[in-house]
Amino acid sequence: MAGVEVGGGGGGRRSLDQEINMIPFIDLLMVTISFLLITAVWTSMGRIDAHATLPAKEGAAPAKPKKEPAVLHVRANVRESKFLLQWQQGTKVEDVASVDLEEDASGRYAKLEAAIAKAYVAGRDAEHGLVGDEVSWRAGDEAEHARRNTVILHVDNAWKLRDVVRVMDAIATPKRLACDAPAPECCGVASGVSGAKGASPDGCVRAAATVPAFDVVMASAS
Repeated sequence: MAGVEVGGGGGGRRSLDQEINMIPFIDLLMVTISFLLITAVWTSMGRIDAHATLPAKEGAAPAKPKKEPAVLHVRANVRESKFLLQWQQGTKVEDVASVDLEEDASGRYAKLEAAIAKAYVAGRDAEHGLVGDEVSWRAGDEAEHARRNTVILHVDNAWKLRDVVRVMDAIATPKRLACDAPAPECCGVASGVSGAKGASPDGCVRAAATVPAFDVVMASAS
């Protein structure tokens, strides 16, 4: 038990001292602490590691986890009259180039075209994991074949449509070879002209076609 002294009480007046039963408060405190400890433990136990390790065949080398392919961000900075190119792979951001936002005599962004082409060539290495030429692929590899290189274009909402289209044309400058069906329906390069559509000299119905190396995704400028 605990008592509360409020003073006074003299002169024949009724005593104001009261005893407060603290046991319910202590019980509530203990129950609250118990729930806190129990829920903290179960929250930790509820996290399951989803990275399962499968047994490999005897003598086989362990498979290396595939790297997440990098995404190329193209940001148009109108105030500084610059295009900024950045690779982003997961949470890692790497500046690639900064080129002038200016047109040539034909109305093209020639400097941006050159920077995009250079970034694609550099990005096909293992570091960025970009998709290169695919002149053949097997049935059953549809998921792997469906991978694409992505450019996220950041432009101001006030940009005119014709300017956005010219930037997208510049991004489409680098090309790669790709088959639209597995071998033996599509494989190899057409004879005569490299990358042209047509019959394949490798015995397939048709050869790989030339397609843009990047798919463009639009985003508002931050």
